[in-house]
Amino acid sequence: MRNRYYSFREYHRTLKHLATVCAAAGTVALLGTACANAESGVSAATENSSEAVKDSGTEAAKSQNTLSTDGTTKGEIAISVEDGDIGISGQNSDSLKVSGNTITITKAGTYRLSGILTEGQILVEAGDKDDVHLILDGFSISNSETAPIFVKTSGNFFLELSEGSENVVEDKRGAASESATSTEEIPDAAIYSKSDLYISGTGALAISGGYCDGIHGKDLILISDNVNISITATEHGINGKDSLEIQSGNLDIISGEDALHSKGDVVISDGTLHISASDDGIHAENEVRIDGGTIDIYEAYEGLEALKVTINGGNVSVSSSDDGINSAGGADSSGGMFEVTDGAAISINGGTVYITSAGDGIDSNGDVVITGGEIYVDGPSMDGNASLDYNGTATITGGSFALTGSSGMFQSFSQDSTQAQIIVYYPERQAAGTEITVTDSEGNVVYSNADSSMEFTVFMLSGPELKDGETYTVKTGDQEVTVTIDGQTGTAGERSSNMMGGGQGGPGGRGGQGRPGGMNGPQDMNGMPSGGPDSGEMGPQTAPQN
Repeated sequence: MRNRYYSFREYHRTLKHLATVCAAAGTVALLGTACANAESGVSAATENSSEAVKDSGTEAAKSQNTLSTDGTTKGEIAISVEDGDIGISGQNSDSLKVSGNTITITKAGTYRLSGILTEGQILVEAGDKDDVHLILDGFSISNSETAPIFVKTSGNFFLELSEGSENVVEDKRGAASESATSTEEIPDAAIYSKSDLYISGTGALAISGGYCDGIHGKDLILISDNVNISITATEHGINGKDSLEIQSGNLDIISGEDALHSKGDVVISDGTLHISASDDGIHAENEVRIDGGTIDIYEAYEGLEALKVTINGGNVSVSSSDDGINSAGGADSSGGMFEVTDGAAISINGGTVYITSAGDGIDSNGDVVITGGEIYVDGPSMDGNASLDYNGTATITGGSFALTGSSGMFQSFSQDSTQAQIIVYYPERQAAGTEITVTDSEGNVVYSNADSSMEFTVFMLSGPELKDGETYTVKTGDQEVTVTIDGQTGTAGERSSNMMGGGQGGPGGRGGQGRPGGMNGPQDMNGMPSGGPDSGEMGPQTAPQN
């Protein structure tokens, strides 16, 4: 059984749609930049604080949303721009100041904006306990000198996209230099908020961050509802300093640095994300946690990077020029070879994960723990990297895991795992797209896949169907070997540490990405696998027959 994770046609259709939206927004081409973050200190949000933020933020957003359901709610202030003229209507309009094309909000309230404001700014300078609710209802704003939307002071700041509306926020400044962003006084994003930022609604928003980031929040950023947001940014797409949480919505991001970035945590509960990043797809200095949703990282240097990466559900697809998932300490740090970083861990407990990587597929400077889910790693093809790479231990107690890659730095699962594994080494490189089929002694197919995008010299499979003492047939193209699992590990062939021929392949065509085939069988297994290919605890070996 073979499953296509994301088709080539769908990929190009998505990029074509995103390009159209961005062109309508007047976005500029991404430039190389030395834009640097001057933020100091890392806010390491805990699990409890993240849940508290989620609950309070969601309830606050719901409370605010009830203020304006039809555009005529009492107390709402309407701001319309037509032919360069700014019109204001509604009660409490004294909470606004207009100077040229700058609209300053000074008090709590709900403000609905429509029209086109060129070379303008929405500046929020309210009290630090004044919650401000801004509704974009067919509103377009651009600025070539400063951030189009700048929340300088307020309580919570709520940004709502009105149902069915199309909105544009365009930062037309040129790419920032390092010296230009050496002070926090410069708002370095199209939407820049020093307050907690909640984004909701059912409209669409196109953002161009020509100067630095698309959205930058100095505290929390929380995105919910069925928002449709497209971002192009010179540096980060969305930068939530303390934490960034996506509860739902549809996001298309093209970024010159990280698509999603936080000095604390990035948490994704649901939604659909399409990402192309020059650096990391998703980066957090503490934890990246994915509980659901669909995340397609079409290109990135590293797909997911944080001290801790946890996947509990959802569908994750990564194509990376270096590591697919990397667990390391610090900002953009891979750590030293063979060194264990305190707290570093990659945990996969559910969902589907497909990785195509030119570097390590799954790379932890600490431990790897797999208790569930469906994982396939495609690549790398060069022996200097590995599909599975860890400095601590790697255990699997549930789920299905398959990989094809290079054998030079290959690691299998540790001895304290409770699920069996099959390992096949090949005397010669196998071509990309070579089909691998695994059948049990009764001829039942337990695994089948022909979606590898790179050459490979090793294949590994672990799943609940594999049982100690059983014999399996592994057919790779026209080669066939039998593998008997002994001590929870079965091995065929001999490992070669010097298969450098062919060089390092790229991450492969994005459309050819497939998931592991269905592993249909019992859902529980017991036993103890070996500690890896060099542990001396392997089962009987049968060399592949050409």
